[in-house]
Amino acid sequence: MSLIAVNSHLTVFSAGTLVGALSTYLFLKYCRKIQWNSIWSEGMEERYKFEDTDDEVRLILGVRNDLKMQKGKVAAQCGHGAMAAYANVSQKRPELLKEWLKNGGTKIAVKIDSEEELLELEKNAKDLKILCNIIRDAGQTQVLPGTRTVIAIGPARKSELKKLTGHLKLY
Repeated sequence: MSLIAVNSHLTVFSAGTLVGALSTYLFLKYCRKIQWNSIWSEGMEERYKFEDTDDEVRLILGVRNDLKMQKGKVAAQCGHGAMAAYANVSQKRPELLKEWLKNGGTKIAVKIDSEEELLELEKNAKDLKILCNIIRDAGQTQVLPGTRTVIAIGPARKSELKKLTGHLKLY
């Protein structure tokens, strides 16, 4: 009796696998005839035209390397920085926001060696009239409450940011 039950399950599984593989093959064969690019990219061409990247608008995320944060923590802090920068630029320079998003919202993470360097970058950014935000951690996991973890500089033109952060190494 159990041999019959095992064989019937095996038969059903084999038939299901065969039907699934055959239907996938036919679906993919049929899909090649359809212009999927025109369906999926409808309306996206305008948003992601990378015309002039020589002086594109971008955001620099300076991450404090001395804190030895884990990758997930760094990613979360950079996310906070990007969100703060977005909110800041949308209120203070909406025309710059449109240009930043037009080229995909470029974000670049760089290493900062200390809190002093982070504060110096903030001062220099303000002197150059470049938007910036310092992110402070809530202190629930890896660092103490109020620790300055990331500085979001920009969005601003590449040429302006290069003067300020051109010497920093990628994170």
